[in-house]
Amino acid sequence: MSLLRSLRLPLLMLLALLPEALWGQYRTARTPRSEQMPLSPVIGAVGSGQMMRSATNVLRVGAPTAEELRSATAGDKGFRTYTFAVERPVAGATEALGRMYQDGAGNYVWRAEVQAPQAKNIGLRLSRYALPRGGALFVTAKGRPAKGAFTEQNNETDSLLQIAPIDAETLVLEYEYPEGTRADQLKLPFRLDALFYGFRDFRSAGRAENFAQPGEPFYDHPRASLASLSCAPNAIAYPDAWKQSRSTLLLIVGGTSASTGSLINNTRSDGTPYVLTSAHCLNNLFKLLGDLGAVNRNASTTVFFFGFQSPLREGNVRPTEEQSLSGASLVGYNEDTDMCLLRIKGLPRRANGTLGPIPAAYQPYFAGWNINESPQGPFVGIHHPGGATKRYNLTRDTELRTNDYDLSYEDKHGSVRFISWSDVHWEVNAWAVGATAAGSSGSALFDKDGLIVGALTGGASTCDSPYDDRYWALKRAWVSNTPGAGTIRSLRPWLDPTNSGRKTCDGYDPIAPKVVQRLSAIYPDPVATSAEVVKPNVTHTPRTGVDAIGNELHLPQISGATILGAYVVFKSNDQLTSADLPQLRVALQPFTDDYALGGKVVDFASSTLGTYARYDAFGAAQRGSRTLRSDSIELFFPAPDGLKLSLSEGRYLLSCTTSDSRELRLPLLAYDGPADRLR
Repeated sequence: MSLLRSLRLPLLMLLALLPEALWGQYRTARTPRSEQMPLSPVIGAVGSGQMMRSATNVLRVGAPTAEELRSATAGDKGFRTYTFAVERPVAGATEALGRMYQDGAGNYVWRAEVQAPQAKNIGLRLSRYALPRGGALFVTAKGRPAKGAFTEQNNETDSLLQIAPIDAETLVLEYEYPEGTRADQLKLPFRLDALFYGFRDFRSAGRAENFAQPGEPFYDHPRASLASLSCAPNAIAYPDAWKQSRSTLLLIVGGTSASTGSLINNTRSDGTPYVLTSAHCLNNLFKLLGDLGAVNRNASTTVFFFGFQSPLREGNVRPTEEQSLSGASLVGYNEDTDMCLLRIKGLPRRANGTLGPIPAAYQPYFAGWNINESPQGPFVGIHHPGGATKRYNLTRDTELRTNDYDLSYEDKHGSVRFISWSDVHWEVNAWAVGATAAGSSGSALFDKDGLIVGALTGGASTCDSPYDDRYWALKRAWVSNTPGAGTIRSLRPWLDPTNSGRKTCDGYDPIAPKVVQRLSAIYPDPVATSAEVVKPNVTHTPRTGVDAIGNELHLPQISGATILGAYVVFKSNDQLTSADLPQLRVALQPFTDDYALGGKVVDFASSTLGTYARYDAFGAAQRGSRTLRSDSIELFFPAPDGLKLSLSEGRYLLSCTTSDSRELRLPLLAYDGPADRLR
């Protein structure tokens, strides 16, 4: 057996290919001045106008009351959302918060702490956010190193910035003024608007470690665990619904709740990044009833996770969290039908500064729609129950009917209210496959042709009792009957901008006719023609003296493809943390006729492996470190822009090393078998 084979092929590395695709790399690394050199406190008050820096350095908020906790968790039943934090308004606190420091070059740094005693996590919302070029804001858990900065690239027209929760009781805020800023120019370019006190830590009674960081997809949590969702299979197990699955997104709204939404097409098929969900997912379970300003704020602080699905048909791998976009504008919204239509704002930018499309590596698909009175089944639901991996539901009913629907909720004062809809909701009497849970709210219901006919409002289904779920009907939200309501209360102006009058619209695939393919098909690819399942059967045991590991592949001829990125999958353990995760480098080399290795035809490295975006596409991916302590983990990192690949058919070595030449001590998963099976 050759040396390469004796390595037991312990790497799972999937290279996604797409000719002429666009990939935008949009993470910014920056180290704060306080970690590079000592800072000296500025003696006396300095500043401009109201921004005097001689006040307290600490902002402290109290824990939620029992009544607040009861109110926050009241939506666990009926509505299918999951709330894990309460909001604490702190507007005005910035004016009396923080102290000023200088580095050795005389540059100014504002520093403050926010404390939430006994909190599981803390999130922040900033208003009036308009950083100048050269300014940088660091927000970190006290005692931990910073992982990157918010900069002027996070500036939005609404001047809001949502910083998703960080697992800590105390956060440190450091704002670095641009070099050369004078003492009379020290007004802060943001205001601390709200603090989110995290009262749930997603800790399972059967585990000693957190299995989800705040602001991270939950994957598995005690109230809606993977075990309790066993009747709802992984979406990847149903390739006939693969396009609809690609349209389904996990939403983290306002840093406090998880729900589901779907990319939806319009009659121009132009890739406008519309996301269909339910109004109650954005209005905090109707606590913000009628408050469009607050709902808009939630929209602008929503994170959209793409492809959060296990790559296994059976069993689970904690999937990639690196593929996300964030920030949205409220386009369509009508509480009378529970309709909500968002438009994603946080897209990667092209070199000329204009917004680009959703990255091809995210494999977006814009689902079509159907507003006919009697859509035909069977009907499929794809959703993220409990904020977990993407799941599949099926009802074999050939027709559905709309019916009345009533739910109770608590208003912002804690009073129980009732909301009633008349003839608005599709009624799913029973699921043949699957059930919904909190987190499924906003997920689409697809007809037999894969077209959206509605989105989930609520229900009572469980695996033990898969009955009675309700989806608001697109046909009822198409045109508002409210006089003078404007375009926001209707779907038609946005989804039929050509005024075609059509009752149906096909989906739009921005990747077609090309497809994203994997060079090493360890896991079954839904677009692959082969029915053979190749699963990992080896776990690389970390040991000293191993500098690189790899897979031998048999590859077909490839011409003019663009490499989008790489996946790494490994078996986690209680000792592994993000601090132990190395940055990796992957390479592809051909074998010569005498079985020697030729020159590298692919060679690129990761820079932010193991992090996930919490708010903005330009910086918030550095705000959170992925949970790595349990289950099998899938990580993704992008290739450089425009990395092309052309090669002849033959045998190749796909290898992995650490980018800093350290020993590779990750428990990577791999397939050990005939290389010809990896096609």
